[in-house]
Amino acid sequence: MLVCLALAPACGHRDSPTTRRSVVDHTPVRTAPAVAPAPAKLECPTEAIALAPGLTAERRPLHAMPAAGGPACVDVVRVDLAKWRPRLLTAARDGASHTAPAWREAFHLAAVINAGMFHSDGKPVGLLVEDGVALGADNPKFSGYLAFDPRSPTDPPVAITGRDCPQGNLATLRRKYRSLVQSSRLLGCDGAALPWADPKQYSAAAIGVDREGHLVLVHARAAVTMTELSAALAAPELRLAGMLFLEGGPEASLVAKGETTELSRVGSYETGFVENDGNTAFWWLPNVIAVEPR
Repeated sequence: MLVCLALAPACGHRDSPTTRRSVVDHTPVRTAPAVAPAPAKLECPTEAIALAPGLTAERRPLHAMPAAGGPACVDVVRVDLAKWRPRLLTAARDGASHTAPAWREAFHLAAVINAGMFHSDGKPVGLLVEDGVALGADNPKFSGYLAFDPRSPTDPPVAITGRDCPQGNLATLRRKYRSLVQSSRLLGCDGAALPWADPKQYSAAAIGVDREGHLVLVHARAAVTMTELSAALAAPELRLAGMLFLEGGPEASLVAKGETTELSRVGSYETGFVENDGNTAFWWLPNVIAVEPR
């Protein structure tokens, strides 16, 4: 494994997205009566359960007090990249926006999560590269990259890195990988927590890799600060090597469907936007990261 997955000296950079919401226009609020998510107040921790061969789900406690109160958990889906592969899907190239469950059904996918924040016209706030085609542009405010679909079989199936990390050069990543997602980091080059300047609390979706090389999809319904979420994700028992923030508030979505079990999670609370824990509908997403069979 590359590492992007390898351990490296601690990185000095700290993402500070103090204006995370100022770049996003929430005008088109479209919801759909998609798969109803499980109740927000869930027991944790849980043992890992197999959704399908090479696809597991677990729930871990989040040691923070959410804005809406009550217990807090983090859902973690691990993906064996020998059996599954990530794929970027965008409305610009693949037809239309959908809710996460609708994306999954339309493309016969195993799992779907947000592919980062987006403007009201669906264009990404950071750089997305879908099968070699760039959408948006390199955003200097975002220091993290998740790259996948390598051009050479000798490169790892997924690389997660940052501007100040080893092998974090964007041009090199684009030469080696056909698909890429840019966003702010929750964990640094060595998997350590990165504090955020943003004091707001919100539900969140995130993506990363663990130290065994699995792709890891994360969803926290509980509205906490991203500094608190970062600290939770850095816990040794999660074995994470890197993690990018993808989306917050009610848009934060994660669905994973196995042979007999299904995981459906949506966000709700966001400081200054939706200050309640009442959202139960999946919001429409123009860009998603999917998991499909190899």
